[in-house]
Amino acid sequence: MSKVDEIPRMTNVTPPDGAALFLIGMRINRPLRVRSWFYVFVAMPRMLWHLRRHRDKGMLVYRLYLGPSPMVLSYWKSPEALQNFASDPAAPHLPAWRWFNANVRGRDDVGIWHETYVIGDHESISYAMPSWGLARAFGAIPVDGAHATARGRLAENADARGGCPVSR
Repeated sequence: MSKVDEIPRMTNVTPPDGAALFLIGMRINRPLRVRSWFYVFVAMPRMLWHLRRHRDKGMLVYRLYLGPSPMVLSYWKSPEALQNFASDPAAPHLPAWRWFNANVRGRDDVGIWHETYVIGDHESISYAMPSWGLARAFGAIPVDGAHATARGRLAENADARGGCPVSR
């Protein structure tokens, strides 16, 4: 058996019903207008730091991607947990959102976006890397048997939810 054959392929444990994937990012449209975008840029690390200290708020794991358009990919216990955090006056999101609306809204110096997905039918695989994404948030299991193919992983996850979107 070669070393390559010894490296396990992994897939994620089926997430509990209602788990959510949240993507959020920004784009600096006018780099010279630092006063418009800098506060937006530094607000996200503050929120992530707060959420790491307060695991009970519902964020499970996250990855921060820096580049021309910074983005955070995060997994949450539920979209309700995410919404509760966003509207909590004691958490750092609401003051940042109010600042944005008072100081930046109506101008195009910086763009912001987010997407929320309730996790349903899905499949994942990783090879020769630490747990990532769904596997990092909910646990990893070996890719074998019913999990050996994308079709099998989709069917297994659908069966766990009481339905099957693909034929086996």
